[in-house]
Amino acid sequence: MKTAFSVLVLLAASVICFSGAFGQAYVQEHLPEGAKARIGKGRVYELAYSPDNTLLAVASTIGIWIYDARRGEALKLLTVPTEGVGSIAFSPDGHSLVGGSYDGTLRLWDVRTGASMLTLKGHTESVRSVVFSPDGSTLASGGYDKIIRLWDIHSGELKATLTGHTDRIYSVAFSPDGQSLASGGRDELIRIWDVRTGEPLRIFAGHVEYISAVAYAPDGETLATHGADGKTYVWHPKTGEFLKAFEQEPEDIVFNSRFVYSIAYSPDSTTLACGMHDGTVQLWDIRTGHRKSTLTRHPGANTATDAALKTVNERTNWVTSVVFSPSGDTLAGSSDDGTIHFWDIGSGISQHIVTGHTGRFVRSVMYASHGRILACARLGSIELWEPHTGTLIKTINSDVNRWTSVAYSPDNVTFAYGHYNTVWLLDANIGEHAKTALSGHKGRITSVDFSPDGSILASSSSDKTICLWDVVTGGLRNVFVGHTGKVQHVVFSPTGQTLASASDDNTLRIWDINTGEAIKTLTGHAGGVRDVAFSPTGLTLASTGADGTLRIWDINTGEPIKTITPMSDSLSSIAYSPDGSTLASVVDGKNIHFWSVHSGELLRTFTGHIGYISSIVYSPDGRTLTSGSSGGTVLLWEIAP
Repeated sequence: MKTAFSVLVLLAASVICFSGAFGQAYVQEHLPEGAKARIGKGRVYELAYSPDNTLLAVASTIGIWIYDARRGEALKLLTVPTEGVGSIAFSPDGHSLVGGSYDGTLRLWDVRTGASMLTLKGHTESVRSVVFSPDGSTLASGGYDKIIRLWDIHSGELKATLTGHTDRIYSVAFSPDGQSLASGGRDELIRIWDVRTGEPLRIFAGHVEYISAVAYAPDGETLATHGADGKTYVWHPKTGEFLKAFEQEPEDIVFNSRFVYSIAYSPDSTTLACGMHDGTVQLWDIRTGHRKSTLTRHPGANTATDAALKTVNERTNWVTSVVFSPSGDTLAGSSDDGTIHFWDIGSGISQHIVTGHTGRFVRSVMYASHGRILACARLGSIELWEPHTGTLIKTINSDVNRWTSVAYSPDNVTFAYGHYNTVWLLDANIGEHAKTALSGHKGRITSVDFSPDGSILASSSSDKTICLWDVVTGGLRNVFVGHTGKVQHVVFSPTGQTLASASDDNTLRIWDINTGEAIKTLTGHAGGVRDVAFSPTGLTLASTGADGTLRIWDINTGEPIKTITPMSDSLSSIAYSPDGSTLASVVDGKNIHFWSVHSGELLRTFTGHIGYISSIVYSPDGRTLTSGSSGGTVLLWEIAP
C-alpha cells in the first residue's frame, strides 16, 4: 500500500520528468562524445517569447531550449560548442534567434530549422545582454568587457562600438522607435545612447549599487530600471526625469530584493512585472506606482501536480527572469529551482510548469552502495535519481544552502554535510536532520567521509584538524592534530582502520583510527595537496597537488610509486575504478583524464561539460563514471567493460 508521501513523490517525479518525446530525449541526445546520458537541462538564465506568441526560448548553461509556449513541451535544443548561453532575443519577425554566450560570442539560429546561421565575434568577455532593434536590422550586445557593440544583422559586420561604461554591462534595451539605446551595469549609471551616432545622450544616476535590468515601455513613455540596492525606479527616458519608485511593503523586506534580476513591461505599457527573491512575481501599476497583484508559484495548490511539487520542493527560490507574452495575457517566469511557470494574468493562476532544468550548481555526486540510486547534492538540496532511466526519485531539501562537502553513508540511510564549522546528519529517507549538530571545529568544514561500516564519520577543516564522530550518538571520538595547514580532504581506507588526509602543508598523512597517531607522513607535492583517494585494495594511495602532479604512493613504504604530470597545474578530483586498474582525474576543471595505474599512460579523455567539473565518481559496477558541474548538469560517461 502506497503512503501519501510516496504518492506525492511519484506525482512530483511525473511533473519533473516531462512526458513529451523530446522532453525525455534530451537525456540521451546532444551529448559530448563518450557520454551516454545527461541529468538536468541546465540552469536557466533568460526567457524570451516569440513575436507570434507560440514559442518560449530558454537560455541555459547547455544551450537554448525551444518550448511550445501553450503546452510547455520541449521542441528542440540549440547547442553551443563552448560556454552556455546567458542572454537571448527573437528577431522582430520571429524567424531568427540570437544568443549571447559566456565565451564572448553571439550566435544566430534559424528558429524553424534550428540551423546556426551566423557567429559574431568581438567581445572579449561574457555577453550578458542582447536585443534586436525594432526593425530587425541591428543587434545590440553588452557584457563584461564594458563595451556595447552594434551589429548589422544581415552582413554580420560591426556597425558601432559604444564606450563609456567603466564596469560590466548587465542590460541593454532599444527604445520602441529604435533611435536610442539604454544600458546599465556595475558602474551604477544608466546611459542613453544615440544609435545613429553612437554618442551618449544622457546619463541617469540614482541607484547606489549595480543595475541589473533596464527596460523601455512599449509606448516609449517610461524607462524602468532595477538595481542591486533593491530599488525599482521609473524614469522619463527623454528628459532623465525621475518619475517614481516602487516601494516594497514592510512584510516583503524580509526577502532581500537585491536578487531581482529581471523586470518586464506588459505589451500595453501599463504594468511592470518584477521577479522577487521569495519566488513570487509582483505586478505594479506604472501610472499610480501601486502594486496590483502578486503571482505565486503555488497558488493554493490548485492541482494535484502543484501540490506534489510544493510538498517535495518546499524551498522558495528567487525569480531569475520574467517575460510577458506578446498577447499580454500570460507571463512566464523562471525560478532558481529550475522551474518555469506560466501564469494567467487575469486570474493569477499558474497554468503549467516546465521542469527538468537545474537551479544550483552540483556540489557532489555519490552512488548508493547498491548502485541503483545516484545522489546529486546541490546548494540547498539533494536529488535522488535512478541512474539508468534518468528518473528523479525525490528531492530532499534543506534550509542550509551553503554546504561545503557531502557524504553518503554505506547503508544508504544518512547524508552528512559540512556547513561552515558544523557537520549535520540528514535522513536520506524522510529528509529530516538529526536533532544534534556535530560541533567541534573552529574553521570551515572542507571534507566529510563515512567509515566503511558507517559507524564513524570523519571531518576535516581549515582549522588544520580532523574530527572523528560517532554516527549513532553524535559524540566526538577523537581529534587528530598535526597538519600545519588547512586540511583539504579526508578518506577512510577500505578496512576502516586508517584514515588518509591531504593538506595545504604539502603533506599526506596516514592516521591510525584507534590511537589517533599519524602512522606515516608522505611528502613530495608542492603548493598544497588537493585530493586523496585509496585504491580498492588499500595498498596504494593517489593524490593531486597544486604543483600539477598526480602521485601514486605505496602505503607500506610511504614512497611514491609513480608521478604523473598531465601538463597542467590545475588538477582537482580523483577516483579509482572499482577494479583498481584505472585512475580518473579532473584536469583544468573541464576535462576528465583516465590513467593506467600500472603504466601511468593516459588512456582517454572526456570533455564537454559546461562549467567546471566539481565532482566525479565511479558507479559500483565500474561501467559508468559520473561527473557533476557548476553548470548544473550531471553527465554519465560510458566506461568500456
